[in-house]
Amino acid sequence: MKKDRVAAFTNAVLAIIMTILVLELEKPSAPTLSALWELRYSFFSYTLSFFWLGSMWVNIHNEWEKIN
Repeated sequence: MKKDRVAAFTNAVLAIIMTILVLELEKPSAPTLSALWELRYSFFSYTLSFFWLGSMWVNIHNEWEKIN
């Protein structure tokens, strides 16, 4: 298997995981700031997870560039 195929597979897996994260977010009960404030913990955990996965993707991408 070539390195490009493994890198593409890794990208696809991370993209699917990031998409599932978005689908798990709850919808606010009403379009108000107080309803958004009630969901602050789930939005914070989503943001933290998204950036953690994004930094993992960047690091994996940089490591694959070093492999011949």
